[in-house]
Amino acid sequence: MSDKTLTPNDALAAIVKSAQYLGGMVSHQEFWPQLGRLIRKFFASDIAAFASRNPDGSVHILHCDAADAAVCGHLASAAADSVTAVFDSGFLSTASLALPARHTLAFLPLGPGRRHTEFVMIVGQCGDEPLAKDSLGLYLGLAGLIETTLDRLTSQHRFLSMADNVPELLFEIEQQADASLKLTYASRGAREVLGISPETLLENAEMLFAGFPAAERKDLENTLLASAASGERLHMTLHWRGPDKTARHLLFNAKPAPSEEGGLAWDGAIQDVSERERLQEESRHHLTRLNKSMENAIQAVAATIEMRDPYTAGHQRRVAELATHLAQALGLSDEEVHGIRLAAAIHDIGKIHVPAEILSYPGRLPEIEFALIKAHPRIGYDILKNVDFPWPVADMVYQHHEHIDGSGYPRGLKGDDIMLGARIITVADVVEAIDLYRPYRPGLGIDVALAEITTYRGQYYDERVVDSCLSLFREQSFSFEETTDSAIWKKNL
Repeated sequence: MSDKTLTPNDALAAIVKSAQYLGGMVSHQEFWPQLGRLIRKFFASDIAAFASRNPDGSVHILHCDAADAAVCGHLASAAADSVTAVFDSGFLSTASLALPARHTLAFLPLGPGRRHTEFVMIVGQCGDEPLAKDSLGLYLGLAGLIETTLDRLTSQHRFLSMADNVPELLFEIEQQADASLKLTYASRGAREVLGISPETLLENAEMLFAGFPAAERKDLENTLLASAASGERLHMTLHWRGPDKTARHLLFNAKPAPSEEGGLAWDGAIQDVSERERLQEESRHHLTRLNKSMENAIQAVAATIEMRDPYTAGHQRRVAELATHLAQALGLSDEEVHGIRLAAAIHDIGKIHVPAEILSYPGRLPEIEFALIKAHPRIGYDILKNVDFPWPVADMVYQHHEHIDGSGYPRGLKGDDIMLGARIITVADVVEAIDLYRPYRPGLGIDVALAEITTYRGQYYDERVVDSCLSLFREQSFSFEETTDSAIWKKNL
């Protein structure tokens, strides 16, 4: 199984591609087969299957995708006990089973909102070697993405079902001689949309209009008159509270139409879109959760890198924290800040190719070894360049050791040839590195760090970024959180 273990680059790409793929799914049709193909393609698994439980408690395999098709025929019986245990406990489990060839499998619970286990995902490799902790972590991240997608598709299905079965209130409105509005026709959908009979509405249109807040009612009346003058259709979403005090969101559609008396009239429909408004808010929540799952996967890769260099554990996280504040202080958009934060969180990913003994070398490195260190921006770029981020993450990683005057590395870029995001990460990286402990010296403190960027302001470091950094520390009392780094140094004193 070791030859199929995903590298950090492969793991990151698998999670990102899975998030993008799942985000594009719009229906339950062929959901499980698509997931099976996704897992087998992106996660190098020999088997990907999904199980549910029949009313009698027996295990039902919804779909199985395996390198050896014969494996699927044995899965239901061989894995029944493990699947049942996950359904009963709601916790991940692993097992080595004969299918008939030995397979090491992970069984992960899936359920809407994690309230209960509705399905079990089965993934693993051929062989009896235990699954690596990193692989289990990736599978757990994937399970979270799948649960988010199931929640979203279920919500969308509920809305579509409602829209297919709940009729609209069709109406005709006429303006009376006293400028008041009267319904001359109301369909039976009035009962469903408003909770009021059509007969009541025809007798007293005020039952409808009195339910709108005063400002929205005035806006509706003005818009009706404007549409009559222009001949254009109006389309408004309004708040409404009926006689039963139930609050609703109503979608009000109307188009001018001539009345029998030659006055102003409108034909249209009113639809209760309260559920749609709720689902839109819910969808925004699910999208946030999906993005969070992707970011957690990125942070997991970052943590894996830092585990190889215990003396600088937390370095990327602290650099990302400072870079985020600097980007915000410079007035960048939320999306730009987001991209800079993610790039800073993995800016040293290229060090995965540097031997661990060099990373933790307790002294100043010889020239040859330091050359290996200096290659990490390019290696990081090569790792990330094919990952389809919404932001130029790979380029920021590539440029985070460049200097304004061209004295940086690896390409000697100058001035505006260096992306602003990379210039921000450069300053954050330098300040953190000088301030805190390193294997070859104690932390020199924030005053020394700020003196460094002040001395080389405009030469190595972007002037605006430096000024923002000085303001953060000196005027806004920004500081790095206390971490185990300082504890390590104090222990060694």
